[in-house]
Parts: sequence; structure tokens; C-alpha cells
Amino acid sequence: MLKSDANTETLQSAWKEIAWPSHATELHVHLGGSVPLYRLWEIAITRGIRGLGDGYEDFIAALKRDEQKISSLDEYLEIYDRVELIQSGPDAVRESVIIAVHRAYMDGGTVTTGQGGEPTLNEPLFTVSRIELRFNPMKRTGAVFLKGEHAGLYDVDRVIRAAATAIADCQLGFKNKIQGGLLFCFGRDMTYEANRILAEKVRAWSETEPIIRGIDLAGPESVNPLSDPTELKKMREIFDIAGPALGRTIHVGETPHVDIQTFIKTIEMLEPQRVAHPIVALRSYLEDGNKDGLTVMKERDIVCELCVHSNMLTGAVASLEEYGRIVDVLDEFQIPYTFSTDAPSLQVTTLASELYHLFINRGITEEQILRSFAVAEKASFLNQP
Repeated sequence: MLKSDANTETLQSAWKEIAWPSHATELHVHLGGSVPLYRLWEIAITRGIRGLGDGYEDFIAALKRDEQKISSLDEYLEIYDRVELIQSGPDAVRESVIIAVHRAYMDGGTVTTGQGGEPTLNEPLFTVSRIELRFNPMKRTGAVFLKGEHAGLYDVDRVIRAAATAIADCQLGFKNKIQGGLLFCFGRDMTYEANRILAEKVRAWSETEPIIRGIDLAGPESVNPLSDPTELKKMREIFDIAGPALGRTIHVGETPHVDIQTFIKTIEMLEPQRVAHPIVALRSYLEDGNKDGLTVMKERDIVCELCVHSNMLTGAVASLEEYGRIVDVLDEFQIPYTFSTDAPSLQVTTLASELYHLFINRGITEEQILRSFAVAEKASFLNQP
């Protein structure tokens, strides 16, 4: 079915007839945004975290990411300091990982959730049975407001071990009906020294923990767009220290702080297999006819990680109609892509609901949805030996 040849009623009917696979793989999920808000509240209350607002409703309203509060990536990321503090320490990280994996398995294929991410009784369209969770262990040491410049209250090795054992315990508890892997994020907002320490820890732990599957570059592009060649070289050094055995994905080009040339140079220097939110490359083509960024991704066989709701919230993409054009451009250049939730609990969304809203608004077709599922299955770092 073409995107332009159906009304809403027809699309609703078509949605019900989609030949969903029984299982799905989700590649781009941040631990900080994956614990349902009502569970974050419980963790915070249990641990005596201060600054929770004036009760439960105020806490939910403060953490939930919606269009009334956010107009940029920097505003979108502001709440993570509080979330990362709640999730700090081995015990909280372990609990958060187990909750996040359970949430994905139980709710990833449903279209609706409760106000605080509470589960519903709706029958899932599919089950998220493979998931990659990404987070920055340095920012779970209790020093998140220092941006990794201080060792923090908790030991980073214990945080990493807690996350790895939590994934292993989930797989055991689910009788291998779910498979999980960890991706560790280096921070644009962290010092070189802090990122280097993390890289050394990642390399050491990945040699004994096969659950550690990859590395990422995340954080506000406004702080460090890597347009300075010296800063880009430093980040390459960080990635190399982490080791060649791990998969590589990076957040780059999500905001105007990264121009198309910086986007290209970052990809050439860091050599990722996947790229998250490469909006600058798509916008350069749609607005200026510049296909250089798309050509680089095509030539390097890079997979694009698309997160519809978060891209809309941060203003990276203006509308679902524009998102549909983005998907079509990727098809035009034969660049594979996947869809993910990014921060499902902070946005109170699911993988199924992301796809639903895009489909009902003629942004994607059934064929594009099913192809994205196949790409995620193939491109997952969980496939690595």
C-alpha cells in the first residue's frame, strides 16, 4: 500500500492485518529512559533520594518527556542527571536493568501503557525478545552532576559487573526466551580523562563478559560537536582503547551543532557500523541537495537507528510527514534502518506505538516496517561471537 493512497480508516484496518513477526530485536534503548516512571519512583523512595518534587504526580510530570517541555536535545537530556542519580550504584543498576528487560519483553509489542508506564492487559503484537541496553557506567557512580570528573561514591567496576550479571540473570529467569546485551556510552559532556578510564574498564570487562557487546558516543552535541580535529582524534583514541572486538554505534548529526562535514569526519574517524539519529545527513539532502552524508553511510554499509518520538520531541524532525520523507530517502539510497524507542519510559511509549503513529500518519508502509525488523535482527551486536 502506498503512503498516499489511504484514509485513516483504511490504515487502521491495514494496521490490524500486518503480518507481525512473533519476535523483535530492539537496538537503541537507553537504560536511563527504560525504567517505567512508577518504578523509578519506587527506587527513589526506597533509597531516600531527595528532590522528588511534591509527591508522585509531580515526580511523573517532571520526568515525563513531552512536547510542552522540550524543544531541543539539550532540554531533552536535562532530566537524565536526576534519573542517573536514582539509578546510581550496583544495586540500583542491577534492579534497573532487570526492570528494563522485563518492560521490553512485556510491553514492547503493545500500543498503549499507563501514565507512568504501567503495563496494560493488551495482547502484544509481537514480543521484544532481543534487546541492547546502553548506558554510561561512570554516570552511575553517584557523580553525575560532576560529569565524570570525580570517581563518585560507587565503584565503576561494581556497576559494570552488576549490569552484566543482571542481564545474565534475566536470560536465566526467562529460560532464554530473551537475549540481552550491554552497550557502554562515552560522553560528549565528560572529560577526556573520564572517558579514557571508562574505555579501559570496558576493554578489561569485555574480555570476560560476553554480554558486553558494543560502545556508543552520546550526550549533548552542543558541548562537544567534535568539529575540532584534536577533540575528534581524542575520541578516536578512546574508541580504540575500548578495543576492536566491540560493535560501534554513535550519536551524531542529531542537532544543528554538528554540520555535514563534521558528521562525515566523525564517521570516518570513529568507523561505526551503526549511526543514531543522522538527521543532518538527511536534512542536507532534502533541503540543499547535498548527498555527501548519505553517500558515506551507503558506502560504509552503515545502519541508521531511527527513534521517531524522541526525534520529534527534540525538534530534530518537525513532523511525522517529514519523518516519512526521511524514511523514503533512506530507501532511495538503499541505506538500511531500524526503529527503536530510545527512552520508552520517559516518553511513555513502546516500539509498537512508535510504529503505529508513523504508520497511521502515512509515514511508513507495512513493507518498510517488516524490513526494519529484519534489519534489526541482522545488524544487532548480539550476533557477534
